Formats: sequence, C-alpha cells, structure tokens
Amino acid sequence: MSKSSRKLLIVGGDSWSDPNDPGYKEYNVRKIWPEIVADFLDFDIVNVARGGAGNSFIHGQVVDAIEANIDRDIIVMVNWSQAIRLVPFDLNLAQLTFNLNMPTLTPPFGPAKDDCQDKLRHLFQLHVDHYIMEKEDFWLKVANVSLRDIYLLNEYCKLRNIPLIHHRALSTLVGLEWILKPEIDFELREYILEVCKQNQYYQKILEFDNVVGHPNFFEKGSSCFDLYHRYFLSPDEQHPNESGHQLIAHSFVNKYIELYEEKSLAEPSYVYD
Repeated sequence: MSKSSRKLLIVGGDSWSDPNDPGYKEYNVRKIWPEIVADFLDFDIVNVARGGAGNSFIHGQVVDAIEANIDRDIIVMVNWSQAIRLVPFDLNLAQLTFNLNMPTLTPPFGPAKDDCQDKLRHLFQLHVDHYIMEKEDFWLKVANVSLRDIYLLNEYCKLRNIPLIHHRALSTLVGLEWILKPEIDFELREYILEVCKQNQYYQKILEFDNVVGHPNFFEKGSSCFDLYHRYFLSPDEQHPNESGHQLIAHSFVNKYIELYEEKSLAEPSYVYD
C-alpha cells in the first residue's frame, strides 16, 4: 500500500484530546479538537492521547508515533497534562493521579489504583519525614520529570525538523502539594510555584515561541481548563463541549498557520484595479 501524500498530524494529550473519553460519548460530542484540526488542514491523523495521561506518557507516545511514521511529512500538536500524573510502563489502565477528592473508580482497577496511590504517597512522605530530602527538593524532583519531557519533545522535534505546537490542557505544576498531603493550600501552592522556577527546564520552556495562547507556558489562567469553563459539558463533567473543542482547534490552527504556513509574497491583483 502506498503511503498517503497528505501530511500526518500526530496528537498527544490527556482526556481533553482523547476521542474515547466517556464524557464525550455520553454527551454525543461528534468531533473533538484533533479531528477538527485534521479536517480543516486536510491532514491524516494519528491520535495517541489517553485520558489520565501524564506528561511522560504523552512524550513517549508521541515519540513512538513519530518513529512509526518517520517516512511521513509530520506535524505534532500536544495538549500537555499535569505533573501529578503517572502512567507506569505506558499501561493505559495504570494511570495514577495524585489529586484532591478523586472519584470512586470502577473495580477492579479503581481500588487497585487507590491503594497504589496511598502506598506511593506514604513512600514519598517517608523521604521528607526522615530528612532524606526537603519538601522543596521533592517538589523540584516532581516538576523536573514533567518539564523535562516537555522540553525534550521540543528538542527532538527540532532536531527532526518536525513542526510542533504546544498547548496545556491543565496547568502543569498546579496540585504538586497534593502528592504529599491531599489538601488545598493556596499559599503553599504559590510557594511551590516559586520553588519550581528554579528548575532548568522551567526556564528553557519560557523561551518557547511555538505555544498556543499566552506565550508564558506557566501563566495563570492559560490552560484549556482555565480558559473554557463556560464550554464545559456540565458542572460535573469538566471537559469541553463541541463549541469548546472548536475554539481549541482554531487556536492550534491559527498558531500552525502563523509559524509554519508559507507566506505569499505576491501582491493581490485588486490593488491595481
């Protein structure tokens, strides 16, 4: 079979980019943003987004998809997730999210995940409680894993000369305090964000120019979750409805055209009419 002559869009992300998310099926969402982008730009698409994905999973799945299609003309668009998510060994049903008031999940995976998260939280707490590391060091370690994956995908695509556009479905560093103690503490959160600014990848990501929306990747209120509240499926089902997905798609398309589409140098004929 001959390969398609069309460009190939590879999409990475979490449930905001996963067409199989149960909420979209429940509310009869026909197309989500990756499909809208592919249709608008007339691209083929490979979507490796998965609900609950962390940034290491997203990075790995996108690289795998690129390597599997390296003979194609590829464009990558990623809607990044949170640093508090882990997906051991890329197992789709093994994703862990250190969050506040996580909903009860269906057996057998739900209780197993809850138990695993409790044990891991205890293990992490022991590092701090027994003075192996300061809380600041722990937060920096967690941030480093997530930010490193964002930075390295950017460098990988740059080396491969593959266009890449970043957005953030969720605020990357929000919620780090929940890993050690699942309680909301806004003053502590502000302090953690200041600590994370010491991270070398934090500073490198600030220099990215291929970011949708606010150019500061870490600007408050710049994630899709923050921007599209009025377009949620419902107050409980906090994912975008069709209008929200259209807005996200348009933002990716506009950034792609701005950065990568060839600009016309010809004068329009009507200027001389």
